[in-house]
Amino acid sequence: MSLPSFKSPKPTRDRPGSWVDALAHTAFAIAAAIPTMIAIAIMATFIYQSFLFFREVSLGRFLTDTSWTPLFSNQGYGIIVLVAGTGLISTIAMLFAVPVGTLAAIYLSEYAKDPARQVLKSALETLSGIPTIVFGYFAISFVTPALQRVIPSLSVFNALSAGLVTGVLIVPIISSIGEDTLRSIPATLRQGAYTLGFTKREVIQHIILPAALPGILASYTLAASRSLGETMIAAIAAGQRPHLTLNPLVPISSITAYIIQVSLGDVPSDSLRFHTIFAAGMVLFLITLSLNSFGRWLLHRYKKGMQQLLIPSVDMLQGTLPLGAIAPAMTLPPVAFRGNLNRRQWLDRLLTVLGFLSVMVGILTLLLMALVAFRSGFSRLSWDFLVNFPSRRPEDAGIYASLVGTTLLMLMTAMMTIPIGISAAIYLEEYIPDRPLNRALDVLIANLAAVPSILYGLLGLALFVRQLSPITGGRSLLSAALVMSIIALPLVIITTRSALRSVPSQLRQAGYSVGMSRLQALCHVIIPAAAPGIITGIMLALSRVAGEAAALIAIGAIAFVSVAPSLSIAGLQDPFSTLPTQIFFWAARPQDGYQVNAAAAILVLGGLVFLLNLAAVLLRDFHSRYVR
Repeated sequence: MSLPSFKSPKPTRDRPGSWVDALAHTAFAIAAAIPTMIAIAIMATFIYQSFLFFREVSLGRFLTDTSWTPLFSNQGYGIIVLVAGTGLISTIAMLFAVPVGTLAAIYLSEYAKDPARQVLKSALETLSGIPTIVFGYFAISFVTPALQRVIPSLSVFNALSAGLVTGVLIVPIISSIGEDTLRSIPATLRQGAYTLGFTKREVIQHIILPAALPGILASYTLAASRSLGETMIAAIAAGQRPHLTLNPLVPISSITAYIIQVSLGDVPSDSLRFHTIFAAGMVLFLITLSLNSFGRWLLHRYKKGMQQLLIPSVDMLQGTLPLGAIAPAMTLPPVAFRGNLNRRQWLDRLLTVLGFLSVMVGILTLLLMALVAFRSGFSRLSWDFLVNFPSRRPEDAGIYASLVGTTLLMLMTAMMTIPIGISAAIYLEEYIPDRPLNRALDVLIANLAAVPSILYGLLGLALFVRQLSPITGGRSLLSAALVMSIIALPLVIITTRSALRSVPSQLRQAGYSVGMSRLQALCHVIIPAAAPGIITGIMLALSRVAGEAAALIAIGAIAFVSVAPSLSIAGLQDPFSTLPTQIFFWAARPQDGYQVNAAAAILVLGGLVFLLNLAAVLLRDFHSRYVR
């Protein structure tokens, strides 16, 4: 990489005379303040709307009532009903994902060779990039009919299918974080155990897993938070019938499914029914925030413990390092070898097979989802399907309006998110030191990234659709773009900060040593070097925008749009539809024709997400070669 020439003879890093630097500094600082403003807006909105709810319904009734029927004449407001439904789906998901994800992490970290590990891990993590509306369609069209062959009493809508598919969705969270945690254990611990005669399974069981326990528990809490906030799978597969039960074979309703149910109606903003979705959302927000904070505290504690862990070696003991600096002391647990060597080696092979099968569960599910959508929807794909508007006749319906809506939504979100996200990341990473304020902002942005998207939808409903309707047009494409920008912003900031942090300090020093100011070093050295990582983050954010459905349904996406939206002011204030919301409305209809249309739209959406991911890889590789 060659440094560019510039005319300024003696610009220095701290030179205060450049008004351009001062202006850039101010702009970066303003951008960095936006995530804090978003967090304040979320809290203020939920607290205010919940206050309006509790003016009419007592807290005692909210906590002790055993029915949830705000939409009926005999109104009940027992949040325990929705919490129980949400918890039942999440419990089934965790019962499936914890053993599968943990075994997959062990296999990828301890058994798989590097080339196989990279391929299998990438394939498994692809599950995380698939829109959740596709998981919901897979649950109702394949998993439930398959389970009904084994369990005839299983209802069409049930918690079991929703929980199992949600479990598949969160397996990559556990396997990815768990694998990173296991691989960070020092190799000297493994070598020390092998010298004592341990087999690989015994090393994993008695040495690696206990040392990595905080990091693995953190992956569980983050996965649990993701499953509690999942919306589309619960709304499509579990039904929307709130009643207090722990039977996984019957329809139930979760907190997120109830929010979607109310959002689909035309509820007045000053009614008690409208306030109930914020009270329920507040409960979900507090639960997921607690789990996310606890999980990140566990990860921080684990990383801090690994930094302090120093294994004594002969070189160290013979050097100048005092013995008192070796901390903390590691002691092996008292382990008695049980069984002969053949039995111990057989258990080793069994663990290898179980780990490989756990990795393949996710990958085979991915292939099965693609096969189900292809078999049902490929025959419907045609030019007419792409250019027709929605219709009440399934055979005449098309996706033109939703395809244009998705494209414009991604474009508008990119225009708002990219400059703000990159500027905020630059300020947090390059301008303010690593002090408690920076670390607090780091935690705040990480928590914003983990907030369920349906809660952002509620924020958009209260703020952009209701309060700012004279500007946004209410339930419009502009409101949708503002909501999606808020959702995508934390992801862009986090990935950009990670890319900036990966730039070697020698490049910065080289820029400053030839007289560059901080802004010049950023523009000519640091950002070009970090561009591959920044591009990847932007593409991942746009991929999430393309697949998002829950937040858009909450702010009023509709099923039938008779004209394509345009990039005019009037067009941005018109009603809108996108591919994921169109799939949701079609998948919820019982007619076979609409089910086929939903499958065909899933193929188009999958192709769009695939192209975005492919573009990210190609742009990253191209830029890496260019910089090199």
